[in-house]
Amino acid sequence: MLDQIARQMIEFYKDLVTQRMMDQRILEELYNFKNVIEELTRELCLVRAHDMKLTKEAEKAHKDLAQALLDAEKNARVVEEYHDLYTLQRGRMESDIKQLMAERDLWSSATYELALKVIEKNRVILAKRLYLNEKGWNKYTKHFIILLSTKDTADLALLQKLTLKWRSSMNKFKNEVEQNEESTREKLQTIMDSLTKWQEFLRNDGKDISSLNKENTFESVIADFNQWQKVLTEDKDKYTGYLLVSKYDSLKIIKHLQENWTDIGFGILNRHKSMEGDMPSELQYMQEIVKTIGRLYKEFEIRINGDNGISKILSSLVSSLDFCSFKLVNGLQFPDMLHEEWERLNGKVNEMKSQLDTSINIIGTVPQYMDVDSGPVLQAQIFNMIQQWLLKISNEINNGNIELQRHMDELHISMIQWMVSLLILMVPDFTDQNTLPNLREESAEKHNLGVAKLELDAIALARRLAQYSSYLNSCCKGMVTAMALNKAGHLEKNPAKELHELNEMKKECYGWITTCSHLLSGIKGKKVTLLTREEKEHLFGEEDFLKELIEPEIDSLFTFGEEGEESMKDNFQMQKEEEKPSTSKEEEKLIRVIEKDENIYSKPLFEANIFSSWRESAKQGTLAPKYLEAMAIIERTQEKLLGISTSRSSAGGNEFYCSCRHHPHPQWRWRKWNMCRWGIGC
Repeated sequence: MLDQIARQMIEFYKDLVTQRMMDQRILEELYNFKNVIEELTRELCLVRAHDMKLTKEAEKAHKDLAQALLDAEKNARVVEEYHDLYTLQRGRMESDIKQLMAERDLWSSATYELALKVIEKNRVILAKRLYLNEKGWNKYTKHFIILLSTKDTADLALLQKLTLKWRSSMNKFKNEVEQNEESTREKLQTIMDSLTKWQEFLRNDGKDISSLNKENTFESVIADFNQWQKVLTEDKDKYTGYLLVSKYDSLKIIKHLQENWTDIGFGILNRHKSMEGDMPSELQYMQEIVKTIGRLYKEFEIRINGDNGISKILSSLVSSLDFCSFKLVNGLQFPDMLHEEWERLNGKVNEMKSQLDTSINIIGTVPQYMDVDSGPVLQAQIFNMIQQWLLKISNEINNGNIELQRHMDELHISMIQWMVSLLILMVPDFTDQNTLPNLREESAEKHNLGVAKLELDAIALARRLAQYSSYLNSCCKGMVTAMALNKAGHLEKNPAKELHELNEMKKECYGWITTCSHLLSGIKGKKVTLLTREEKEHLFGEEDFLKELIEPEIDSLFTFGEEGEESMKDNFQMQKEEEKPSTSKEEEKLIRVIEKDENIYSKPLFEANIFSSWRESAKQGTLAPKYLEAMAIIERTQEKLLGISTSRSSAGGNEFYCSCRHHPHPQWRWRKWNMCRWGIGC
């Protein structure tokens, strides 16, 4: 009983200790639970505070939104009122502009009528033609500046789109190459780690292949070597065959895309040369970008075809693995392998480890470009250069179009000022009997100075105008030709409209210069040339255009010979001579002729022989045979015309006929400047 009591006391004590431990554990759990409750309570308070804060913020945002809606409604009403006010003001301004234009037309017509009363009619006609040439030139110039700006904006948007597409293609191609290289690197690292482990086995326990365990281990080593050989052979095939061709095709597509946006950029820059014909500095920057991109292409080619050394190393590793597998199989079949064979096998393994380490380091790199930026750094640099280049091209387009508009406005104002000065100079000074003689002399001297200044201004303005027109033509020529070909390819109506208008702009420019020359020649009484033939060829450049515009002038000068210099003076004085009374017994017969300035002048019917210079050249033997034949034909035609004119004058009085060369019979009588029934000014 005492022993049982002792055992029960011990068990009771154990139960008591256990109960105390359980109570302590329960107390700890209760304490932890209390702490959790307190933590949750604190979090609940924080959540409630945050919820109250969010509620207040939501209420405030709701009030702000309601206020914003009220403000928006007020602003909408204000904008609507402003729009109504703008519409009203615009209507008033349009009516004012119409009134000003009507007044301008009225004053223009009044000025023209007044000019006809105080200035010789032919000079007024030339001045009007000068004004029309300037107006036509200004219209065509504005049109092509707007057309050039629109084309530049469209090409810049396309350029940005193509460069962005090229950038995404380059990134995709780079990621594919890097994924392949990373996969190869991981395989090489795994092979190197396993090879290091098996090398320890071959160095320590591999020489004695007597037990069954070692034989199984050798078989595992041989299986791993064969597996590595297979993996490396697959990686080696990536640098040859259809996989390499596929990568080259992708790179070729990227190159073609880059050539597209390069051509567009060159087209934009070619339209924005300087007045001297120099290309913008952005072209050199673009060439630098293309050169850098070419280096990036070369790096990718080296990396994808394995010319950085990885292809040779993989081939060597496959051969070494094949050699080691062969030796291990022999060692498994013939356990008594010589010590020298094991040393040779160990050396081959060390060689493979060195090659694996080298291949891991050089994969993804190009040893030829280790001294300069390459890879991702070079690609990021190229992307940054392209972005800067696009910004520069955008600035060049804006600045170039602003400069074109500014030069056109300056030329427009200068041409208007010159025409106004010309009209003021052509109006005769009013003098009466009360005018002092000294004032008359001063007026004549002032007139001569004005003519000299007008001539100098005309020479400078003609050169500026021709240079600007030639520059604008060079900027728009390629664009307009491409547009014409595109319209012709789509079978649109009038595909060469823009090309025709570009030629019309040059004709208006040349017409303005020619009319200035005629007016100055009439004022000075001798021929005035604003541009030499060499300057015209240099500025206009197109032989067909020059032949069309200049050859008639050269032929007329050759035709009249030495008398051509004085013909202009005689023409402008002919009207005054008509008003003088005839001193001859028989009234002098006159005819109406169209001169080089396309105006009508009166000339004696039986004037001096105009072929005297030709006859002198013919007598001296310096005239070409074709001109001798032409002179004979002209003389016979002249005799017939003189006979017909004499008979008509004796029969019908003072009449003159259309000389447009389109009338088969002179049966229509003309008594004023008009249009013949063929629609040609006669």
